Amino acid sequence: MLAAVLFALVLVPGCGSATRVTPTATPKPTLQVPTPEMVLVEAGTFEMGSGAGRPEEQPVHTVSITRPFYVARYAVTFEDYDRFCEDTDRQQAEDRGGRGMLPVINVTWYGAVAYCNWLSQREGLTPCYSGSGKSTECDFSANGYRLPTEAEWEYAARGGHKSLGYLYAGSNDPDEVAWYGANSGDGMHPVGQKKPNELGLHDMSGNLFEWCWDWYGGDYYASSPSEDPTGPPTPEVTTVRGGERVRRSGSWREEADSVRTTARSFDYASYVGDTGFRLVRLK
Repeated sequence: MLAAVLFALVLVPGCGSATRVTPTATPKPTLQVPTPEMVLVEAGTFEMGSGAGRPEEQPVHTVSITRPFYVARYAVTFEDYDRFCEDTDRQQAEDRGGRGMLPVINVTWYGAVAYCNWLSQREGLTPCYSGSGKSTECDFSANGYRLPTEAEWEYAARGGHKSLGYLYAGSNDPDEVAWYGANSGDGMHPVGQKKPNELGLHDMSGNLFEWCWDWYGGDYYASSPSEDPTGPPTPEVTTVRGGERVRRSGSWREEADSVRTTARSFDYASYVGDTGFRLVRLK
């Protein structure tokens, strides 16, 4: 049998913490893992934040994304994540009465990072993540899959280089592009049912929160680098609880104001709830 060594961050089933295990179990060679459908986002400059938004969205500041990148057309689904769990013999994420093409929820930030490294290895790419827990590091020059930075996420949600300046991801009418509190029927919906944004990305407003790479930081946000910001290097003690990771998009239970492209959220990396993730990788 062909042996393979997989260096990855491993999530303790449930919501626990990340540990470094080298090697992990050899991937099952018979498991079919489709390549995610990715959309190219060209490099460009945009005004990040909203002067009319909440305090944490201010001040508006100029950000340049200098490296083209690919972003997944859809959030990772239960079908996708269940393959990962099968291949790595870990516990599946809990659902709310449906799986398949519903976006996966109840995935910690650590679980999302582990998935990225696993899929990178499956496709022969260089994993981006190393380390564990709060010491997790990202090699942004690697060609593997990773979580978007907060700036990359907002740039892509706004439509990137094709942006028409909409309030939500693809429209000024949230009902056209988002599942949120007023139209969701108190539940998630399969990916791709709403109108996409200018880049062809679906559900970047509503349906579920999406993890980003960055530590959440108010002070950093107000004075972040103008080129390719990646968030505070360490957790900011000035945040509400300290040590939270950024979430974007909003979810099926939120009001319309919370699913705007500039709306910000955060939670502990070990949080399990209405949060999933979307993949990016360098061009």
